[in-house]
Amino acid sequence: MPGERLEAEWVQPWWEQADAALTKLMRSFLPAHGFPPGHNAMTLATDDSHQATDVLVDLTPIHSDLTTLYGVIAEASLPDVANGYFIHSPATVSEHFREYGLIPIGSEFIALVFVSDGGGCVGFKREHLSVGFGITP
Repeated sequence: MPGERLEAEWVQPWWEQADAALTKLMRSFLPAHGFPPGHNAMTLATDDSHQATDVLVDLTPIHSDLTTLYGVIAEASLPDVANGYFIHSPATVSEHFREYGLIPIGSEFIALVFVSDGGGCVGFKREHLSVGFGITP
């Protein structure tokens, strides 16, 4: 989808496919690994998460693709998938923004962190640019 706007009509079916794959993975986890999985979930947006997105928009001018994503998905916590993958809730992103601000890309502070993995990588959205990934210091 490079250069295209994220559409809710695309996010919803993607969430359904990912959630079905996660359900299948969690059923096979114990036999494959010998211990039960932790809590893994992809949570659909709620009235509370929509309100938290509104707060985030008031805090910082976030990219419309991120508001589209948060219009469908509140958050994802997948600690048992590879190193772990996490889409931070809009409330968490707001909290982190208040505490840390935007992260630097080169000499400019222009990126808002909204995803991470369990291995020290963060994902961020730059204003008017694509999603990027980097290693936390």
